[in-house]
Amino acid sequence: MQKRTYQLSFFSYLLVSFIVFAIMFGTFMLSSAYFSSAKVILGQIKLSQLDFQVLNSLNQIDTSETNLFMPDEVIDNAITILNARDVDGLDFEGLIPIYIRVKPILNIDGVDSLEYLYIQLTNPESWIQAGDGFLYCTQKLLLGDNIRFNDYFVLSYLLSNEYQDASVYLALEVDAVQSENLAYLDVWQTAPEEWKNALI
Repeated sequence: MQKRTYQLSFFSYLLVSFIVFAIMFGTFMLSSAYFSSAKVILGQIKLSQLDFQVLNSLNQIDTSETNLFMPDEVIDNAITILNARDVDGLDFEGLIPIYIRVKPILNIDGVDSLEYLYIQLTNPESWIQAGDGFLYCTQKLLLGDNIRFNDYFVLSYLLSNEYQDASVYLALEVDAVQSENLAYLDVWQTAPEEWKNALI
């Protein structure tokens, strides 16, 4: 059984542990109800025969300069997960099929504030929300397969001037496990029965 976690960050911060790998994709600073973002990186991770890519569309965000966002403004950052060793999806030698789950994270001044985040899922029927905070994908990613998680994000209009100068951290934790041998039963023990029954 193999597992790894991956997060993607505007400040090019990479957190690595033995079984948890992360690239955070969003850090925002609130000022007068505006949001600013800095650089985003695209990364890859390897762990034995488990390897996948997390890709950003970054349609709206210019990573070379500061960007401002108003509350309730659409952030066009679509995330795609790809079961390959390279971003083109051409190198998958030695890989195996995987299941994935995604956990959105939104902190405001260090306080969990997920209620202020709206995610427009690309294919809502392919995801099952669980009580552990993860959205579980019912689709098995075969070699070279990919799935798009979302179309965009929106930070709530309730983030008004009362949040001026607050620090806002936005991230996705992407977790993968091999699909073979029912590995998820041991690795993802909090996975909902609804997801297990819906696996493709």
